[in-house]
Amino acid sequence: MFRTIRLTALCVPTLTAGAQSLAQQTTRLTARGDGPSHIISVNPFLPLFGYFAGEYEQRVTPTLSLAIAGSHINPSDTKYTNVDAKLRLYPSETALRGFNIAAALGIARIDDTNQNDCVIDLGFSPACGSRPTFTTGSFAIEAGYQWLLGPNRNTAITVGGGAKRYLGSESKFRNIPRVMPTLRLTIGYAF
Repeated sequence: MFRTIRLTALCVPTLTAGAQSLAQQTTRLTARGDGPSHIISVNPFLPLFGYFAGEYEQRVTPTLSLAIAGSHINPSDTKYTNVDAKLRLYPSETALRGFNIAAALGIARIDDTNQNDCVIDLGFSPACGSRPTFTTGSFAIEAGYQWLLGPNRNTAITVGGGAKRYLGSESKFRNIPRVMPTLRLTIGYAF
């Protein structure tokens, strides 16, 4: 019986040290950036409704990535066409995998398709159905989670959400929403 206790007392610290060493090695490999360092992804469902959202993301450090995103949506009577540059932080130091938060700066083309607007020009007949269109800046914050699946981690699946604020004077926006929720569901290729 004492022999079993001594054997257990000798094995437990060795097994614990081995598990800690394996965890440290895995952390070092991830921090070094092994695996894919680029992702191209799109939302596969939006084209069914005539919209588009896609993104290219590149790892910069173990905790940061840069992304360029584009989208075209028409949630109501207003079309939003966006191009954004995003800085994405992965707090777990596994860039391109896991929980992330991002800040984005962008440019948007906004096209108000509301046909009820009328513009009265001095002395001329009103031009109803005019479509105010303008370009403006935008700022967004988002949070998400990204998985790299498969034996080579080449399939990327991302879910997330946040909010985007369109910048500019109140006179440009009239009845157009300036703050919009953002949702992210993309499937892509990691390389």
